[in-house]
Amino acid sequence: RRDYEIRFETLMPGERRPHLAPPKVPLVGVGDLLRANDDAPHPVTLHSFDLRDLDGDGRADLIGTWNYYHRPGTPISGVIAYPRIGTEDEFRVGDLVRLRYRDPGSSTLHYFPGTYLEAAFGDLTGDGRLDLCVAEWNREGVWFFRNTGDVDGGGWPIYERHPDPIDVGGRLASIHSLQMVDVDGDGLVDLVINGQWIRNHNPFGWPFEPDPPLDLGSGEQVALVELTGDGRLDLISLTENPSAHTPMPDSPGASPGHTAHWRPRLDEAWPQFGDPRPLSGLPPSTTRVAAIHSGPEGQPGLLVQHNVWQAISLFDLRLGPDGQLATHEWGRAEADCGPLIHSDQGWPCVCDWDGDGGRDLLIGGGYGWPRIVHDLGEDETDPTYSEPELIFAEGEQAIRLRRDEILGGDHWHNMGYPYPAYVDWDGDGLPDLMFPNETNRIFWYRNVGTREQPEFGPRQQLIVDGYPDDAAKRARAAERGLDKELPNHPYPFDETSPFFWRTGGAFADWNGDGLCDLAIHDEERKLTLFVQVDDDGTRRLRKERRLLLTDGREIDDSIVGREKHWTESFRAIDWTGDGRLDLIYNTAGTGHIYLLLNAGTDTDPVFDLPRQLCCYGEPISFTIHGPNAWPGDLDGDGKPDLLGCVEWSVYPFYAHAALEMERHPDWELGEPRAME
Repeated sequence: RRDYEIRFETLMPGERRPHLAPPKVPLVGVGDLLRANDDAPHPVTLHSFDLRDLDGDGRADLIGTWNYYHRPGTPISGVIAYPRIGTEDEFRVGDLVRLRYRDPGSSTLHYFPGTYLEAAFGDLTGDGRLDLCVAEWNREGVWFFRNTGDVDGGGWPIYERHPDPIDVGGRLASIHSLQMVDVDGDGLVDLVINGQWIRNHNPFGWPFEPDPPLDLGSGEQVALVELTGDGRLDLISLTENPSAHTPMPDSPGASPGHTAHWRPRLDEAWPQFGDPRPLSGLPPSTTRVAAIHSGPEGQPGLLVQHNVWQAISLFDLRLGPDGQLATHEWGRAEADCGPLIHSDQGWPCVCDWDGDGGRDLLIGGGYGWPRIVHDLGEDETDPTYSEPELIFAEGEQAIRLRRDEILGGDHWHNMGYPYPAYVDWDGDGLPDLMFPNETNRIFWYRNVGTREQPEFGPRQQLIVDGYPDDAAKRARAAERGLDKELPNHPYPFDETSPFFWRTGGAFADWNGDGLCDLAIHDEERKLTLFVQVDDDGTRRLRKERRLLLTDGREIDDSIVGREKHWTESFRAIDWTGDGRLDLIYNTAGTGHIYLLLNAGTDTDPVFDLPRQLCCYGEPISFTIHGPNAWPGDLDGDGKPDLLGCVEWSVYPFYAHAALEMERHPDWELGEPRAME
C-alpha cells in the first residue's frame, strides 16, 4: 500500500494561478509519465515551437505543438505551452499545458486534434493578442483561431475557431514548416509555409485572405528576422545534410542535421534576398529553427532544435562587419522535474546497468544511437534519472545501427530503431548488449569490462545455423527493400535471413539449459524459438521451433486480429512468479499490449490465449508506432510493472496492480491540513 498526498493552493479573487513546476513527482502507475525526479534540470522539446508571452505575465513562454502521441488518454497531442518560470536569466519552464478552443457560438472547450501538427502565433486582428494558425502535416488547408481574450482556469487564452479551413493555394505534399509574420512590412500578418510566402490581402487582417503562394527561393526551412537594422526582415535558411552514418549526433555534417545560412533583404517591398552568407555556431545536429525578434539581450535570436530533437536552445544572433552572422548560445529550455523526453522511438529496457541495484533505462533511438539513462536514486525510493548518455564500443565512437550502414544502399527509410536488451548472452557472468533493429539482422556487443563498469567489444552479428550471411545477401535485402511492389514494403520477406525486420525479441533461457535463447519472429513472421547450443565447446545459435498457443495455433498477427504488420516486440518475464517465463507481446498500429502466460513448463513453453492488458479494466492504447513496453519492477514491490513508450519517447508507467485489477480500488480523502 502507498499513501499519497494531494497538495493544492487556494486563490483570492483576482489572484493569478501559479504555474505547476513540482520538484518531485512520485510514481503512481496508471499511465503517468516517468519523470526525471533529479536535482538537475532536464531538457524539454516540442515539434513546432516559438517563444512568446502567451499568458500575459511578461515572460515569453515556450509554445507550439507536441509531435504525435504524448500520453495515455486524451488529448493525444495538440497545441501546447511550457510556461516560463524562474529568473529572467534562466530558460526554465514549468509543466506542459494544453491549449483549448471553442467553436463559434459555443462555450464548450476542445483540445486541438491531429498528429504532426504545426502551429504559428501572430496578431491577425490588431488587438494586441496572439492569434493562432494550425496545420496538420498531410492536409492542404490551414485553420485559423482568434484569441478571444477569455482565459481558462490556468490563465491561458481561449481560442475561437474560424468556421472554415483556408485553402492557401498550391499543392503541398505535406506541411512541415509554418510561420505567421509580416513579410512585406505592410502591417498585416502573412503566412510562410514550407518556404513559400502567402500574403494576407485583407486590409483588416481577419479573416485571413490569401494571395497565391510565392516561393522565397531558399528551401522549405526558413525563418525571417531583422538582422541588418534597416527595418526589413532578412532570411535564415536551413539545408539538410546528406544522409550519412555520422558517428556522433554533433559530428561535422551530422545526419540528421542541417547547415544554416542567412540572406539579406534586397528590395523595398516585394521580398527578394541576396546570396547566402555564412551563419556560424549552430550545432551540426540542428533540425529546426524559429526566429525571435527580440531575445533576452534585446538582440534578434534563434530558437534551435538540436541533439537529435532532444533539446531546444536559444541563440543570440550577432552580425559582424564582414557580413558573417555568428551565434551565441544563451540557454537551453529546461524543466526541474519534467517527463523524460528522449527523441524518436527510444524503446526502453529496464535493467541494472552497473550492478548497483538501480532501475536504469537502456533505450534505443530511431536514428540508431542506443543510450543509457542512469538511475541516481536510492534503493528504497522512486528512481531518479540522469540525462541519456551514448554508449561506446571498441572500433566505434558511439554505437549506432542504421539500415543503410547495415545493409548498404540509400533507402528512403534509413532508420535504426534498436530494441535493446541487456542480458548475459555468452555466459561469462556479465550482461551484454543485444540489438534487434530496423533491419532483419541482429547484432550484439560483448561486455569486456566488469559488472560495475561495463565496456563493450566490437560489433558481432547473430548468425543462425543454416543462414550464413554475407555482403551480397545484405545488398540484395537492401535492393528488395526499395521495391514498393513487393508485399510489406519496406520490410519485404527475405528467406536468406532467419529474422524479420523491425521486431524486438525476448532474450531469456527458454529451455532451462542455462544458456540465453531468443524468441522472436522468423522470416515468415511466426514467433520462433532460437536456442543457443554448445555441443562441442563452441556456442552456436539454432532455429529450434515455432512457439505455439495451447490450442495449437502458431503465434503471429492472426492471434490478435492484426490486419497490417510493420513492427512489434516480445519481452520475457515471469509475470505470475511461478518460475515459468511468460511473454509480453507489443503491437504497433493499435498500440495494444498482450500477456501470453506460459501454460507449459520452464523447459518447454506453450502459451495461453493472449490477454489484452488493461489499466483498471480499460484497454491500454497510447501510441501507433509502439508501445514496445518493457516489464520490470519499477516501484519496488517485487512484482513486474510495465514501462511503455510513445513515438517521441515519453514513458507511460503502469503498476502491476493497476494491470491486474478490473476496476480502480476504493479510496477516501483524509482531512485537509495546512502546510508550512
